This record gives sequence, structure tokens and C-alpha cells, in this order.
Amino acid sequence: MTKKKIERISVLHREKILWLKWYFMRDKENPKYSVLERKMFDAAKNQDMLSYQKYATIKQITDIRVQTSENDILEAVKVVYVYNYMNVIGACQQIMFVSQSTAYYKLNKWFETYA
Repeated sequence: MTKKKIERISVLHREKILWLKWYFMRDKENPKYSVLERKMFDAAKNQDMLSYQKYATIKQITDIRVQTSENDILEAVKVVYVYNYMNVIGACQQIMFVSQSTAYYKLNKWFETYA
């Protein structure tokens, strides 16, 4: 049985979705920082420069991708994959105003160019 498109995107781009969650979600202990910033601070505090460099690179790449993305696609990525407020069908109707297949195409292309 074939997987649904949402499952394929979630599986193929699982690591990138995790990075986006770190980037957009707030830290529970200190909400003025994102989870990714907290990871960077903890790595620097523990003098783990390899981890710090990894998180700094993720932050830099994500900053660039967020700034260069179209607003509707970025909003759809956030509500579908980061915050899990709705599915792709709802996002394509309410945010992107395109058909379902076009939405999957645009989202997949967005993730492929992310990193």
C-alpha cells in the first residue's frame, strides 16, 4: 500500500522538519529564546564546539530560507509541519489558495531547496 503524500513529505524531510520546529518553537524554560537558540547556548556552555557549530549552521541556513521564502508557503509549512494546526489540504485551501497536488509540489520543492 502506498503512503499518502503527507506521510512521504514528513518521512523524506523529517530532519528538516525537526530543524524548523527547533527554529520556530519557544523554549519552555525561557520563552524569549527558541529551542534552537537554547541548544546553541547549552552547547557553548558545555564547550561542545562541534554541536555549537552544527546548531549555528542550522540557524543560519534556516534564517536565509525563511527570509527568502514566499509568505504563503512559509505559513503553510509552519501550520502543517511545525505547529500541526492543520493538514496540507486545509493549508492549500485556506493559506496557499491552490489545488492539493500543486500544494504538495510547492511544499516538496520548498523542502528540497531548504538544505
